[in-house]
Amino acid sequence: MVLAEISLAIGAVKAVGEAVDSAKSLLEIAGLLDEAFELNDQVKETKKPKGATEVILESKLNKFEDNTDGTSTSFAAIAQEVTDSKALKHELYRLKIRLNNKWGPDTYDTIINTRKKRIEQQERLEYEHRQLLRERKKARKHFLIEILKAGGLLLFVAGATYWLMQNY
Repeated sequence: MVLAEISLAIGAVKAVGEAVDSAKSLLEIAGLLDEAFELNDQVKETKKPKGATEVILESKLNKFEDNTDGTSTSFAAIAQEVTDSKALKHELYRLKIRLNNKWGPDTYDTIINTRKKRIEQQERLEYEHRQLLRERKKARKHFLIEILKAGGLLLFVAGATYWLMQNY
């Protein structure tokens, strides 16, 4: 789906670029900017490398015909991916110029840096939340084990008392 993702990202960036000219504030194009950046991030994500067996099976099953998964070795597919990737970078550059011309220098860089900081903060908060959940799960497990120990000890003492009372 690499080609489709790149094409979607290019279209989104072009739409933002066209909307910049008529927008009176950044708030009017914020949704379009968000969509464009998300699609750009999807394109940048690295795919998990495939194992040798998976590659052999896909080639035998003719999975490369559509040239949309980024694994094709044909010249046409590679050329399309490279040119689309460069076109996306060029459209992002044009968007940067338009935003900076309309709302002052460093507008684009400020947006990118602020977005990056907020994404990092969100990832950090999610990590801390996962750690807190792990700690709570561990504490619950420890508590349950202690309750079972206490219950077992109580049963042992009750059984021993009952046995002593019956035999002596």
